[in-house]
Amino acid sequence: MNDSQDPVFLSTLRVGADRFAVLHPEVTRDADGARVLRSVLMKPESETYVEHLGRRLERLARS
Repeated sequence: MNDSQDPVFLSTLRVGADRFAVLHPEVTRDADGARVLRSVLMKPESETYVEHLGRRLERLARS
């Protein structure tokens, strides 16, 4: 959110591994929990932003 040129607004939710496994049994458990990211894109024109947001999140996760 601190980047005035390209801010990212997300909410996060921490979920324990047991609860996550109940909701997503196809996922292999490799940690004690998961962090779920949520970003709401309300306007139809936001659809073109989804790919950019994914790349931006990957860059942020690496930093």
